[in-house]
Amino acid sequence: MNVPTDNILEIDSIEVVYDNVISALHDVSLTVPRGKVVALLGGNGAGKSTTLKAISTMLASEKGKVTKGTITYDGTPVKGQTPAEMVGLGMVQVLEGRRCFGHLTVEENIIAGAYSRRLSKAEMRNELEKIYGYFNRLRDKRKSQAGYTSGGEQQMVAVARAMMAKPRMLLLDEPSMGLAPQLVAEIFRIVTELNQNEGVSILLAEQNTNVALRNADYGYIIETGHVMLHGTAESLLNDDSVRDLYLGISKEGRKNFRDVLRQESAVHPDLHHG
Repeated sequence: MNVPTDNILEIDSIEVVYDNVISALHDVSLTVPRGKVVALLGGNGAGKSTTLKAISTMLASEKGKVTKGTITYDGTPVKGQTPAEMVGLGMVQVLEGRRCFGHLTVEENIIAGAYSRRLSKAEMRNELEKIYGYFNRLRDKRKSQAGYTSGGEQQMVAVARAMMAKPRMLLLDEPSMGLAPQLVAEIFRIVTELNQNEGVSILLAEQNTNVALRNADYGYIIETGHVMLHGTAESLLNDDSVRDLYLGISKEGRKNFRDVLRQESAVHPDLHHG
């Protein structure tokens, strides 16, 4: 019998290898408390997407596998399940790149997210109304072909479709990528509302540090497949030297991540180094 803990997700010292050769993650550990938003931050190629796919069991499709460590979701060890089985357990991933069915309408895309729930027509109408309550912009576009909507609207469709599966946990991969600031703000406002109103726990992979931390409870900074730093979102966001370090730019020029960590430990005890 699985005993629920305070954390809906626990990752303990995982390593991920692609093609039995390429090491992508090394000793990555993180937790997502129930009902909280956790940001996983880092640049391109840092290991954010690999971490999310390890959790949702999508690695196999890219010849990747977890070779060490454990992942536990809602008290259940994640090992050998398929992505569809993870959806059945209440975990849904929104992949990077605004994936939607371009030839279907916005509403048909959203309905596709409920395929596993066997809803009656009346239930489906109620669920759609609830979703449109969050995504007002999509209500007006419900009959439009999804492929002809804007990038921001397609990102909203992807999140709305995921919510139709009634997840307990949502994995969001780079939701702000390539979007104008106004749309980014709108998407994160909706994500925050979904977390607060629906109780969905969220793990959010983002390059946009500022907006991610402003909408998260806790943050992890990952670099070259290793968690370098973690702390409350407030402590990461409000510390200028940490932001300089993470962005790699400061008044003195480019800094080396590892060189500065020792100094940070003494100055900021609420931040934790990997």
